[in-house]
Amino acid sequence: NSKPINKTKISKNKLCGKVSCRALASIIPSSMLRVLFKDTTISALELPGRTGVVEAWRWRVIYSDGSAKDWENGQEDLRRIMNEKEVYISVDQESDGQHLFVKLSEAWGNSNKALTLFNEAQVKKLDCNLLYARPVVVQSASPSIPLGSWDYPDLAPHGYMTNYSIVPWLSLGRTQALILSDEQTLCSSLSSEPIFDHVTLIVNCHEDHCSVSKYRACGKKKTPELISHAVHRWFSHGPNVVAKNDNIQKAIWHHLNSVQGSVAVHCLAGIHRAACIVACQFLFRHYIMGHTQIESDPALIYKHLKSVRPAVSPAYLDILRQYQNHCIRQAALRRANELTTQ
Repeated sequence: NSKPINKTKISKNKLCGKVSCRALASIIPSSMLRVLFKDTTISALELPGRTGVVEAWRWRVIYSDGSAKDWENGQEDLRRIMNEKEVYISVDQESDGQHLFVKLSEAWGNSNKALTLFNEAQVKKLDCNLLYARPVVVQSASPSIPLGSWDYPDLAPHGYMTNYSIVPWLSLGRTQALILSDEQTLCSSLSSEPIFDHVTLIVNCHEDHCSVSKYRACGKKKTPELISHAVHRWFSHGPNVVAKNDNIQKAIWHHLNSVQGSVAVHCLAGIHRAACIVACQFLFRHYIMGHTQIESDPALIYKHLKSVRPAVSPAYLDILRQYQNHCIRQAALRRANELTTQ
């Protein structure tokens, strides 16, 4: 699901801006897709693995008591959970990492039904719920990763319809947490997570401009500062990309360490663009701040992030590697200067 969409395959099946179920079924994973819910009567939406084109869009509504209904019989329950708003589900991504959505109410039926494929720009204009389907993967046994020192469940209860993760290795204290989140959680008036009251900086990784007023879950004590960059428009060797990234990393560290507040980093889903920026904070802390206990290997950084946010997937690795090279050079210059002054 994290692979770029095959535009050639799609373009052959487009009809008036729509894509057939047959075409879309050919690009989504053959394994089961699942959208998880927390603290509701519904626990998940599931799209069983493909056994044929007709079944490809037969979503099932799974209830917390273990029972299940097909989409036609369970959709009213889902609408109540979603406050009667339309639901759009991300099923794939474009080559630059932006999400591609289908409307859930269209995404059932037989192979002759055409589905509209919506891009990010389109769904951002709608008053709707955005969900993110991911393949169900059986985890192989692997050594567990120590979760670090941040353990304050009273501040982060992960209540109703929230989708965020604390990154413990980069958090400094009880109210100095680094938060990796989707956008909807931070903008929902339903979110009542105490840790959000301590957010002093929000980093928006999918828009170049936005208003801090949309973050209704944050700023109850003080309006947080806001940094906005559409990371999917960055190019690793483009002008000022490293400088932009470096300024973000310095701001994150300043708010965690000097302001002694929490920092929320988000994109739409909080699993690609925002995860890349958080991964760069690992590099900043290791090389620039000299915190050598912080991981610096990109593969292990993403392993850490996936341990607290399983849907995270390595993306924008060119940006990550370019920033790592910058940090290594800066660390070498610092060491050379230290030797010169001795």
